[in-house]
Amino acid sequence: MIDIVFADAATPECRVAGVPAAARAVHAVARAFPDGDVRCTIRAEPSWMPSATCRAECARLAPHLPLALENDGVGDASPLRLRLDGAALVLAAATLPRGTSFETVIAAGATATPRPRAALRQASRAIVFATGKPGDGLVSRFVNRPISQRISRVLLRIPGITPLHATFGNAILGLAMALCLLLGGKTGLLAGAVLFQAASILDGVDGEMARATFGTSDRGAMLDSLVDALTNLSFIMGVTINLGLAGDRSACTAGTAGLVMLASGLFLIGRRAKASGQPVNFDVIKVHFRKRRSRVMQWLIWFTMRDFFAAAGALLILFDLTPQALFAFATVTTGWLIVTVTVLLRTSRRRHPWTNDGERRYSGRPSA
Repeated sequence: MIDIVFADAATPECRVAGVPAAARAVHAVARAFPDGDVRCTIRAEPSWMPSATCRAECARLAPHLPLALENDGVGDASPLRLRLDGAALVLAAATLPRGTSFETVIAAGATATPRPRAALRQASRAIVFATGKPGDGLVSRFVNRPISQRISRVLLRIPGITPLHATFGNAILGLAMALCLLLGGKTGLLAGAVLFQAASILDGVDGEMARATFGTSDRGAMLDSLVDALTNLSFIMGVTINLGLAGDRSACTAGTAGLVMLASGLFLIGRRAKASGQPVNFDVIKVHFRKRRSRVMQWLIWFTMRDFFAAAGALLILFDLTPQALFAFATVTTGWLIVTVTVLLRTSRRRHPWTNDGERRYSGRPSA
């Protein structure tokens, strides 16, 4: 029997990266005992009335754990009961290194923390900080991610805000970008470049929120990928039309060619995902080349990722090098399409029924 005890009535309801502290504590116990072979009780002072949100999150994060929410704040002092401090347990689960045994996490919760609210704030920061991905590009790692994680921390404090809201917000930002590029002339071109970089930053928020709240899903990853693809296509299309209206036909032609090649590659990747029964995402090429573990290949991946593309495009436009940006885009996209088709053909042969059956496991990893 495990008793998780909180110092007062408000602490178990505190939102720690979007999840009530009580639910995070229960999740730590559930991971330590996945077979549900223990009983768990959450206790706080008599004035605590567990909210509907707290109950629902406890049930979501520990569906197989026998759990009781009580407001006596004391519990039985029997040696058969393990008493854990709720705030210390949440902090340990959030800050101990990855790979730490859950028994160690549980043991860390046995020592009460003198400042539970401060401990929960520290846990919240650690949880959001850990939402970065090993596959982040250079711009994302050093520029976008620090900003997007601050936005995520703010949004996760607001009840009712979900990763889906962040995805829709990014779609609205992309729409505003497209309107600026199409209708704003040179001023709109500059505004569109800034909004494109802003969309690249905001793109990380939905995935960060989902990972922080244990809410990742194939549907969310697919929607995020589609919004990203449409935003990228809208940016190139908007810049191309903007320069075409200004009379720069050569840059317009380069942009159109690059746009067609980008759309073609995305269509082929999406069709492969659909045919293989995988969620639609556009990371299969990146995942394929990461397996090579080559330094040169890693740099090529970084230079063709969306974060670098958005930052470089915005900077070139701000420095009045928009035509050169479209010519560079057409050149890079040509090489990208060739590589994409080559990878899809090779992986298609490996997945064919009369070849090695084990290769059917190939799939793209959803992005966030």
